[in-house]
Amino acid sequence: MVARATVLAVVGVCGVFVPAARADGAAPAAPVAAPPAVEQPAPYVGQTVCDPAAKPGTADLAALVLAAYAAGTNGGISRDCAVGGTSEHKEGRAWDWMLRADVPEERAAADRFLGWLTADGPSGESAYQARRLGVMYVVWDRRIWSADNASAGWLPYTGADPHTGHVHLSQSWSGALGQTSWWTGVASRVDHRSCAEVVEGLADPGALATLCAPTPVPEPVAPAPAVTGSHTVVPGDTLGQIALDQGTTVDGLVAANGLTSTVIMVGQVLAVPGPQAAAPAPQPTPEPAPVVAPATHAVVPGDTLGQIALDRGTTVAELVAANGLTSTVIGVGQVLVVPSPS
Repeated sequence: MVARATVLAVVGVCGVFVPAARADGAAPAAPVAAPPAVEQPAPYVGQTVCDPAAKPGTADLAALVLAAYAAGTNGGISRDCAVGGTSEHKEGRAWDWMLRADVPEERAAADRFLGWLTADGPSGESAYQARRLGVMYVVWDRRIWSADNASAGWLPYTGADPHTGHVHLSQSWSGALGQTSWWTGVASRVDHRSCAEVVEGLADPGALATLCAPTPVPEPVAPAPAVTGSHTVVPGDTLGQIALDQGTTVDGLVAANGLTSTVIMVGQVLAVPGPQAAAPAPQPTPEPAPVVAPATHAVVPGDTLGQIALDRGTTVAELVAANGLTSTVIGVGQVLVVPSPS
C-alpha cells in the first residue's frame, strides 16, 4: 500500500500534486496502480461545517485536470462561509474548472475529461475514475451527473446558474483528503463520514491530522419555514414536482433545506415545509364606464326642430347647442346629434 502520508511527503505538506503539463489532451494517469476492486460510488454528502481551506485531494484533482487537458483556468476551491448558502466549496472539497461551453476547444476539453471520468472500468464498473477520485457529482452546461445515480446518466440541471461557464466537481471526504485508490492504491471506505472521522480512521494521519478544523455553519438569519414532513429524493424527482406533490413551493423547499440551487440528489432527505399560505386575491379593477355613442336623427321631409325635440324628449335649444346650429333651419338628410333627455 502506498500511504497518502508518503505522497504528502513527496509533494508537500498541502498535498498539491503537480504533474508535468501536457497539451495532447490524453487522459490523466494515476500515480499508483488501481486495486482489484475500487471504491463504491460516492453518495451525496452535503456541507455540514464551515471549513473552507482547500483540501489536498481536491487541490490535486484540480492540478491533475489542468495539466492533462491544457485548457481553461482554475476557478478556485474555497468559498467564504458568509457568501451564499450551503456549498461543498465552504468545506474545501469542490472545484470549479473555468471553461465556456460555447468555445469549441474548451467544450471539447471538458467533454473529453467528463467522458473519461464517467466511463465504465475494465471490469464494467460504472464511473470507474469518478469512484477512484471520490467525485460525488458534476454540473456542466445545464446538466448534472451523480456517481451514485450513474445509470441515469446526465440529467437536466435547472439551477439559477446554468454552468455554461465552468465545470463544477464536488468530492466525498475521502476524495477531498486524497485517501482514495487513485492516490493510495487502496480502495477507501465511502460513506457519510466527516473530515475528522476520515482522518481519525487512518493508521497514520501524518500531515492530514491538522487539516480538519471546522466551525459550525452559522444559523441563517431569517427563520426557515415550519417543517411538517420530509421527502427522500428518488430518480426523476425535481423540486418543482416535489413542491406540487407536497402542497408547497420550490422557494419553500429551498429555504427549508438551505439549498443554494435546485440541484437534488437521489437518496437526499428533504425537509418539507407546511403548505404555503395563498397569496391574497388581487382586488378587481373597476370596469371603465362604457362609452355610449350619442343618439342621432336623420332629417326627413316634414321634420322641424320643434317636432324632433318633442319626439326625442329634448328641447329646440338643446338641439341647436348640440349641433352648433345658428338657426332652426334644417335640411333633408342632415344628421343631428340628439342630446340625452333632460
